[in-house]
Amino acid sequence: MSAPSAAAVRQNATTLGTPTQIEREAMALRVLETAQVQNELKRVEALYAVDPQGATATGKATIQRAAHSITMAAIYMAIAEDVSRPYAFWSVNAPHTWFGLTVPRSGYGIDNPDNIYRPVRLEGGARYEIHGKVRQPGPIELHLELRDSVPGTGAMAAEGGKQLATLRSDQIIFAPDGSFIITIDSDPANGRSNHMQMPPQGSFHMSIRQLLTDWATQNSIALDVRRVGGPAAGPPPSEDPIARRAVDFLSRIAPYWLAYDNHYVFTKPANQIDAPRARPGGRGFSSGGHFALADDQAWIITLSPLGAASMGFQLTDPWGVAYDYVDRTSSLNHTQAKPNADGSYSFVISKKDPGVYNWLDPEDHAAGMFAVRWQALPAAARPEDAVRGSKVVALDQLKRELPAGTLFVTPAQRDAQRAERARNYARRLSE
Repeated sequence: MSAPSAAAVRQNATTLGTPTQIEREAMALRVLETAQVQNELKRVEALYAVDPQGATATGKATIQRAAHSITMAAIYMAIAEDVSRPYAFWSVNAPHTWFGLTVPRSGYGIDNPDNIYRPVRLEGGARYEIHGKVRQPGPIELHLELRDSVPGTGAMAAEGGKQLATLRSDQIIFAPDGSFIITIDSDPANGRSNHMQMPPQGSFHMSIRQLLTDWATQNSIALDVRRVGGPAAGPPPSEDPIARRAVDFLSRIAPYWLAYDNHYVFTKPANQIDAPRARPGGRGFSSGGHFALADDQAWIITLSPLGAASMGFQLTDPWGVAYDYVDRTSSLNHTQAKPNADGSYSFVISKKDPGVYNWLDPEDHAAGMFAVRWQALPAAARPEDAVRGSKVVALDQLKRELPAGTLFVTPAQRDAQRAERARNYARRLSE
């Protein structure tokens, strides 16, 4: 599939929909159709089928969607490897149609629907600058994290890789107009603000996350990544080596994340949420696990927001690919959910719609994984205060088990909630 002309994209460009973004997405769609990528995709599906989750009803039903999602992510990784022409590529997202392209979902590893992920590959020994400008209201948090490798290609670790450096928006110096420049090279800061140091040799993964809690109003940040020094730039890669590299990525990240989930997630009892752990680089707290419910059951989880600027709860399929979060409520953050009278939040997970406003919708499935994240926390926040309650109940007993004042919705109100959510998410494509 060919991309629309750069002139046509420029005329209708959005913050995320730039000529480079559209060109790379069009390339990814062509690479996806190559025989070598399709063959590796089939191998991933076969790999999932013999995993213990592949024997479950939900696991079996979601193999294809998950394998296709991680395949698109691997293709994006390969395209983004051009360290001579760095670009903050929006490469983890929901299915979308824009600029004449119909692009399937991409993602794995329980990607957060509240984040705009724009990773960049960087080369040790080179020098880079990231230019941006916040349009108010901006993201709750801008977070840059430098890792030793693409998550899922290095040694097994709780965070999927080793963190080398990190920089958050509360550490970034902004100009009065909201603009900023971040420098990245192999030298110490030596008094420079907004600086990140990387090793002098190797290729490194920079994950740039923009955290949105109010999808209806908060604006994404336009980012311009510039290579301003270092070895001479090489020629741009052609599609055949990109396809080969995508196959290499896919052959590593698919088994990695299977092993990761089987080690860190499915060794826990189902329908259990633990006190969260602190994440490196000041990324707040997180807790996760898996759920497996009968059709007539619901799981109630009550959480304290701990004063976080963002608390979000999401569901994924058993392979770590997010359930539909555009047209359905498979994720809810504290802005989207309704609090209890005491400021806590009670969420309900069930296969069937229980009529509760704070329903986490598993896309007609009864099982999967979950993640809860508390981000931009006050210093006094304590993990042991995060989980207020957790209980699996019969659906017909749900109302009596929920806090007084819990908001219930009619089918028409659920449709309105979903429609509003879809409109709000669409701003990422249009603003």
